[in-house]
Amino acid sequence: MGAKTRSGTATHRPAARHRRFRHDEYVAVDLFSGFGGLTKGIGDAGFTTIMAANHNAYKVEVHERNHPEAEHWIADLVDPEAADYHSARDLPPADLLAAGVSCVNHSLANTVRAYEQGLTLFELEDPDYEARVTRSERDRATANCVLQYAAQHHPRLILVECTTQLTSWGPALPGRQKVGDGSTYRWWLSQFDLLGYRHKVLYLNSQFFGVPQSRDRGYWVFVDKSLPMPDLEHRPVSRCGRCDKDVEAVWTWKTGIPASGTVTYGRQYEYRCPSCRRPVVPPMTPSLAALDLSSLGMRIGDKPIKTFKDGFVGPLARSSMERAERCRRRFADFPAILMPAKGVHGSERLLLQPMATQTSQQETAILSTGPVVQPLWAQDAAPGGLAVPTMALAVDNFQGAARGAGEPLPTQVGSETLAVLSSGVLPYRKNTLPTLYSEAMPTFTSEQIPAVLTAAGWYKQNGSTGTETAPHPVTDPLGTLTSRDTTALLMAQWQASLAELPLEDCFYRMMAAHEIGRGCGFDVDFNDYRGTFTVWGSARDQVDGFGNAVSPQVGTWIGARLRAVLHRAEAA
Repeated sequence: MGAKTRSGTATHRPAARHRRFRHDEYVAVDLFSGFGGLTKGIGDAGFTTIMAANHNAYKVEVHERNHPEAEHWIADLVDPEAADYHSARDLPPADLLAAGVSCVNHSLANTVRAYEQGLTLFELEDPDYEARVTRSERDRATANCVLQYAAQHHPRLILVECTTQLTSWGPALPGRQKVGDGSTYRWWLSQFDLLGYRHKVLYLNSQFFGVPQSRDRGYWVFVDKSLPMPDLEHRPVSRCGRCDKDVEAVWTWKTGIPASGTVTYGRQYEYRCPSCRRPVVPPMTPSLAALDLSSLGMRIGDKPIKTFKDGFVGPLARSSMERAERCRRRFADFPAILMPAKGVHGSERLLLQPMATQTSQQETAILSTGPVVQPLWAQDAAPGGLAVPTMALAVDNFQGAARGAGEPLPTQVGSETLAVLSSGVLPYRKNTLPTLYSEAMPTFTSEQIPAVLTAAGWYKQNGSTGTETAPHPVTDPLGTLTSRDTTALLMAQWQASLAELPLEDCFYRMMAAHEIGRGCGFDVDFNDYRGTFTVWGSARDQVDGFGNAVSPQVGTWIGARLRAVLHRAEAA
């Protein structure tokens, strides 16, 4: 190979905290750590990451700020000819090796090129890809760094995350662009068997783990043969309409793995009721949990008029205007949607659905009617749990403090003065009846469609002029109720929909970096909320870091089951 143009040397950054003894805790090493989604996940499961490595200095600095207990390497772990090469074999031993290995199509170079051309990674033409994949140079693949580390240190547990297309790794199939025959992948698995590991492959979607993003990924778990295999069956509690009860859903294949290796929820696999075997949909977290509705962007008609390269004159590029208009017509009955903004791939989403898979680009936009309605979602709800959104028209009174919905009612006196706060979205699903606000909210699924949004509140007359009270959000409960009939109910209906407005009157903006971070499962700053994850830099850099990160919540779920295996082994 020719000389590398990238300069620099591998850089070691010592940990801010030193451990006293090797077995103070279960320790992990994280390869290709990025923003540390996997580090965070396995950390919450009980593993302490002592070493993290990545070639990108910015991502290492972000990781270091959030995980100062770990040593860090800024280095190329793949190419021995690179000036900044550092072998994975020279990293310290650990109980668990974690690695978010990459796909060639999602390399840093391709990301930069896609930004420069205004394309998504899926649209990017990569003439060098065929040459790279057909070489099948095993030592050039990031997945082989895992193999090198395992051969040197033999950690008891290994967790690898990658796009599901890893299974097609190998020489390209005749006539199939970017699809390999899987031979290199099968060789890779066989080497772990020779090293004394058993393995299990998991296909999981982040939307079923409390993350407001539909993100299908593959997870490869390798366990030393001296240890029992962990229980890695994902059985989310789901509602079976046929059995009319909550069940532990069973992960089930629909089609098997295609030649491309692409495995997605709903197409290649689904969840079924263990009793009647009918498909069920596990609870999921809506994209609303990640959206900052205090900012609805700008009215499209108010955006500056530009002349684009193709000669089109307008506030947005021709393709963006056409896509936005198609979305407006398709979802005419709804006040706001998420839509792909920069590429032909991707799908439009209602706000009660998880956002589409986030890549390394800022490519999702919000199209809305513009009324400022801030849903008050339950922050402490279980994964997939959702509080009813409302508009606040409540007013306080001087006879008692307001209370939250989770608090007991105030002292009730002899007169009927307690009013009712009505809810916002009346949801319904295909083939089911609408749910009224007085009934329990059903499980939110990908087929959930919101119906009417109403505003309601209560007010209490405490004086003669009607100005003696102040507005409160509906999360504030009623104050002390007196013996007089002084509490009233105020309701209004909001019917604004995309169908009622021409495209120029709709509001449009790209998702912001902090929304994408929250959508990817990171605890970032959000309005007045101060998160535990520290990040800085340009929106492009942040989005790239979030989009390439492993969903921490999935890492926690798997990590907890791996840690339980070590506990059982030591107890034995």
